[in-house]
Amino acid sequence: MNITEFGEVLTSILQHNQNLLKAGAAVKNYLVPMVWGDPGLGKSDIAEAVAGELGLDLIYADLATRDPAELAGIPWMQDGKTIRCRPDWLPEAGSGILFLDELPQAGIANLNIAATLIREHRIGEHALPASWMVVCAGNHQHNRAGTTTMPSHVRNRLLHLEIEGDANAWAKWASTQRIDPMLIAYNRYRAQEFHHKFSPTDNAYPTPRSWVASHQALQLDLSPHLQRQCMDGLVGEAASADFAGFRAILASLPNVEAIIADPDRGVIPGDPMTAYALMGALSYRAKPANFPSIVRYLDRLPEQEFAVVCVVDATARDRDITLTAAYQQWAAAHGELLSGH
Repeated sequence: MNITEFGEVLTSILQHNQNLLKAGAAVKNYLVPMVWGDPGLGKSDIAEAVAGELGLDLIYADLATRDPAELAGIPWMQDGKTIRCRPDWLPEAGSGILFLDELPQAGIANLNIAATLIREHRIGEHALPASWMVVCAGNHQHNRAGTTTMPSHVRNRLLHLEIEGDANAWAKWASTQRIDPMLIAYNRYRAQEFHHKFSPTDNAYPTPRSWVASHQALQLDLSPHLQRQCMDGLVGEAASADFAGFRAILASLPNVEAIIADPDRGVIPGDPMTAYALMGALSYRAKPANFPSIVRYLDRLPEQEFAVVCVVDATARDRDITLTAAYQQWAAAHGELLSGH
């Protein structure tokens, strides 16, 4: 599944668990998702977004770097008996997501501690409130991310979900985050080659996470040469060079403001690279007031798939566009294309 689908599934799981809580069910009946995927796919970003949408707090429980004794609670004496302090990261009240990120990177002792947290909502004598839901994430062993083979009894307590890179799903999300439109357009254009290309040996390689970081690199007050080296250091030299070529066509793009002002005579792009770049520029400038003109221009495109890209990214960036008559008429006429995005 892609990151958007993971968000949908995670939301449904958490709502299901909340319904179990209201019905008085035991916490052992909760579904506990474990999302697997390459580094940089945005697993934690989606967990944070879902928590925000549901009005839940999110706490990262770092099982990978803590000593087992510290994780279980430091022992101390009381009335001649040994008891353990409650771990400071284990919530006592409220409701939210306890996010066990990078779970496979934890040692065996910590994974055994996690087993009771996942199944019974407790660490030793210290209980996790039933209003908190456990969510786990991590990388595969072939990612060489310092992972440990997860014990079978821990694996059997989890609902395992596999996440893969999906440029279209990422582009829609990136539009809501106001990522540079050329980065979004480029990732759509080079979806197969350079959107996500995991490397266990290279320092820098393209991932959804490194493309988001590239948005910040493009804001640096540096010469083009030094800015390019920063991009090399985020997505790798091959992807950086390819993006530089894509970005260079900005200078040759048809005048976007002229297209919006006179959509009936706006220049139609003659190749896919220019079309993707132009759709990115149009979607970035789209707003309710000028959307009828943009739709008028999009209707002239010989390949309506490009129009869909523009509309999807524009409406993700500004939801008010969906309230316009121009959008609703366009969506009614192109619903079969829009449903795939």
